[in-house]
Amino acid sequence: MRSTQANGRTLWYGLLMVIGLCFGQMSLACSEELVLLNWEEYMDRELLDAFEKETGIHVREVFFETEEARDALLAQTGGAGYDLVVVQAKDIQAYAHSGWLAPIPADKIPNIKQIPAKWRATYPEAEQYGVPWLWGTLGIGYRADMVKGEVNSWLQLLRPDSTLKGRIMMLSDAIAMRTIAMKALGYSMNDVNKKVLDGSAELLRAQKPFVHTYGYMGLGEKSPMVTGQYWMALMFNGDAITLGKMEPNIAFVVPKEGTLLWVDCFTISKASKKQEQAARLIDFLHRPKNAARLSETVHFATVNEGATPFLSAEHRQNPVIYPPQAVMDRSEFPKNLPPKVINQFKSLHTQLTHKE
Repeated sequence: MRSTQANGRTLWYGLLMVIGLCFGQMSLACSEELVLLNWEEYMDRELLDAFEKETGIHVREVFFETEEARDALLAQTGGAGYDLVVVQAKDIQAYAHSGWLAPIPADKIPNIKQIPAKWRATYPEAEQYGVPWLWGTLGIGYRADMVKGEVNSWLQLLRPDSTLKGRIMMLSDAIAMRTIAMKALGYSMNDVNKKVLDGSAELLRAQKPFVHTYGYMGLGEKSPMVTGQYWMALMFNGDAITLGKMEPNIAFVVPKEGTLLWVDCFTISKASKKQEQAARLIDFLHRPKNAARLSETVHFATVNEGATPFLSAEHRQNPVIYPPQAVMDRSEFPKNLPPKVINQFKSLHTQLTHKE
């Protein structure tokens, strides 16, 4: 902490240093920093460096491992200490009601026009408090060299063959686990009928002895899917592509019963003192060329229509990234369910992930 007793010479010298640095950056935003709360390996660092070169604003990422961990970080500070937060659209309403989010200043984000209205209006209040950037699916990632036969149903993950005992990883996500269990049984993931809820809970409890870990899959060369420790996992589509580039035997399928669709958004922390700079970063990342580059880097689909001409044919035509209409028709966005149901989901999640 700088002393309040500093003499005039010291203060003048410090001022000269700041002016010199700013002149070198050719930007009044010199020495500014934005803090982005994000998943690890879910950004193109070179794009953030390009933003800094253009604006003088450095972007520092803080990573969270689970949605629960992210929620805990925000709850501890009310969002203070973070300028931007990556949030699924389904969670925006709850975050906004908690007082953590600032309304999106659309007039400060000209490239928001590149995003079709359907993506911005997916959930209540998402348009007011979030800017979508990527979307995707959940499915089964598996080692085709280890798992015998065709994989095409959620029940192969949830009622696994005995050879898979201890070889399965499940996402540590209360909503994701419960909703895919509901789809596996042939129901809508938004059906809150007691029979549906009880049946999905029973299915997940019966699966537990086969699960090695409830968590999030590492995406490096030491990932347990790459090393062969895990043979099957509940996984995001783009993560499976990333791992498949390291180990060609890693395959991915959206099961025949359909799946959960998701949209990730940039949000701006209400506690941030740099909301205008945060909006500037969102606009920068939504420049069509930048949005295309970011989409290809992380292997997920972009919501930015202007990016389409800048995407490679390989990316645009990959059915894992952009599923065919038949897959979309049998898939759903999870709705904001009643608090009582959400609490049931979270209680089951706690039971499943608790280490005995």
